[in-house]
Amino acid sequence: MHLIIFSSVLTPRIKYIFNFIFKDILKAEIEFTGNAQYFLQSEQIKISYGEKALGNEIFFKSTPLLFSNKVDEIYIKTTLFSDYQVPFPVTNSLFPFDVFAASFFIVTRYEEYLHQKKSNEDFLASKSYQYKWKILDRPIIDEWALLIKNIIRKKHPGFKFHDKTFINQPGINFNIGANVPEGFLNKTKFIFSSVFNKENNYLSSKLDRLTGMGVRNETVLSELNITLDKTKTNPIFFINFPNVSNDYIKINGVSKILTNRNVGLLRPCASTKEKMNEIKEGLFKLKKILPDQINLISQQLDVLKFPICYLNLLNSGITTDYSMGYPDRAGFRAGTCTPFNWYDLQLEKVTPLLVYAYCLNDALFEHLSTDAIRNTIKDYSDAVKFVNGHFLSNWQLRSLSSHLKYKKLKRAFDEMSS
Repeated sequence: MHLIIFSSVLTPRIKYIFNFIFKDILKAEIEFTGNAQYFLQSEQIKISYGEKALGNEIFFKSTPLLFSNKVDEIYIKTTLFSDYQVPFPVTNSLFPFDVFAASFFIVTRYEEYLHQKKSNEDFLASKSYQYKWKILDRPIIDEWALLIKNIIRKKHPGFKFHDKTFINQPGINFNIGANVPEGFLNKTKFIFSSVFNKENNYLSSKLDRLTGMGVRNETVLSELNITLDKTKTNPIFFINFPNVSNDYIKINGVSKILTNRNVGLLRPCASTKEKMNEIKEGLFKLKKILPDQINLISQQLDVLKFPICYLNLLNSGITTDYSMGYPDRAGFRAGTCTPFNWYDLQLEKVTPLLVYAYCLNDALFEHLSTDAIRNTIKDYSDAVKFVNGHFLSNWQLRSLSSHLKYKKLKRAFDEMSS
C-alpha cells in the first residue's frame, strides 16, 4: 500500500515538494499520476491537488505558485492558522491555505531570490516572511507534514509510515594553522604575505595566543574526543585554511585526531563566480591533511546568496552543505529540520546538493546567562524532537575549550551532547 498523488499537471515544483513532504519527512512511498481515471480506479491511498476533488479522496486545493516556472514577484496574502499567519489562503480544502505552495515558497528560499533582484544588501532574518508570520522559531514544514500524516491516519488507520529518529549533530568549526617554512628567505616571504593578506588567519591566531584568547586546536580536540566518545555524539568538523601555498599545509596533530571523524570545508562558497577556484583549493588542502577521507561537505557562516553560492559548491564537487541558517539569529531559515536537496529556481530543477539546515549558532550565546543558553537550546531541541528531525547547531572549537572565557559555552555543549 502506498500513496497515489493526482494533479492534472505534474510540474517539477509539484513533484519536488510532494516528494520532500511525503518521502523525506514522512517516509512514505508515493506515486504520481495525471490520469484521472487511473487515479479513481486505484486501490492505493488517494490524495489530489488541484481546483476541486475528483471523488472521495484526501483533497488539497491548489494556488498558482506550483504551476509556474518563473520567479515572479508575488503579492502574498495570509490567513490565520493556529496562532500564526500562513500564506496562500484557500477555501473548501482540508487546510485554510495551500500547504504545499507555502512549503515550497519557504524551503526554496523564494523570497531571497526576489530580494536579490531589488537589493545588494544581505538578507536578514528580520526581513523574512517567517519572522513576520511568527514561524521562524519552529520547523514549520515538518509540523505541517505531521498534520497531513494525522489526516491520512484518521481516514486510513491501517496505513504504515516508516519510522524516523531524532538526530543531534553539532557542527564544530576552527581555523587550521600553516606550517612556517624552513629557511630565512622562505620564512620572511611567508610572514610578509601573512601581514598583507587579509584572508590569512595565521597572524590573527598568533595574536590570540599572545593575548590569552587563543587555544591549541590539538589540545581542545583531544579533550573533546573524550566527551564525544562518552556521549556517542557524532559532530562534523569544518576547517578553514589560511590563504597560503599548499606547501605550508601538511599532516599534523589535528589530522591524526580527526582521522575517524566527519570533516568538511569551512567558508567555501562565495557570492561571486570567481571564488570557485578558492573552493577547489580548500578541498585540495583538506585532502592533504586527511588523504584517506572523502570530505565533500561544506559550511559557510557568512553571507549565503542564492543561487551563486550553491552553484559554486556544485561546480566544485561538493555534495553536502550545512550553510542553511542565519548566523546572527536562531531559527529555521528553510522552515525545516529535515535534510533536503536544493531546488534551483533559476533552472527549475532538483540538484544533487543535499542541504542540512542549522538553527543555532554559539555566537548568539556569548552575552546570555547560563540558564538562558540552556533554555534556548532546550526550546529548539524540543521543537526538533517533536518532529523527529535533525537538530543542528554550530560551535567554534575554542568555545569548547577549558579557557575561562568559554566556560559557560563548554558547559552548554556538554549538556546538549549528554
